[in-house]
Amino acid sequence: MKEIKLSSRYAKALFDFALEQNVLELVKDDMGLVISVCRQNRDFRLMLNSPIIFTKKKESIITAIFSNHIQKMSYHFLLIITRKKRESLIEGIAAQFIEQYKEFKNITTAKLTTAVQLDPNVKENVIALLKEQTQGEIELIEEIKKEMIGGFVLSFKDFQYDASIRKQIKELKKEFDTNLYIRGF
Repeated sequence: MKEIKLSSRYAKALFDFALEQNVLELVKDDMGLVISVCRQNRDFRLMLNSPIIFTKKKESIITAIFSNHIQKMSYHFLLIITRKKRESLIEGIAAQFIEQYKEFKNITTAKLTTAVQLDPNVKENVIALLKEQTQGEIELIEEIKKEMIGGFVLSFKDFQYDASIRKQIKELKKEFDTNLYIRGF
């Protein structure tokens, strides 16, 4: 919980400064790159979290990875975070920055889980319906799970609509598990 609050505060500071300097889109792309590096490279994450590795070594690794690929503002921000011994929060800060960016731009992330690949027309209809509900832009993440058998599960914000065959089978199983036989007749 403490890490989330700290990450959010650092991300807010970076967000406000990027907005002030008119480089919000570029910094958002940089934070996306930071997240992908952290998620794809376990050794990099371990290095950031290691108390044994000296700060100077961490700075040189961050410089080698990011100095030529991200904006100076983002790069110097990462170095400042490292000097302040908060480098273990870098992935969380980047994720919080992306969340704040989406909130600022009124972008809602929705997840649509289906058993098979969706037809593009159906996908367009789902996006249109969600735009109507949220009054904003929609980022649709599609996930395919064969075990659903059929139907779909749509999740966005705090809402979830489960119209999957799997859920219907579970509900039928619950109905059959209850004993409707009444003695006495």
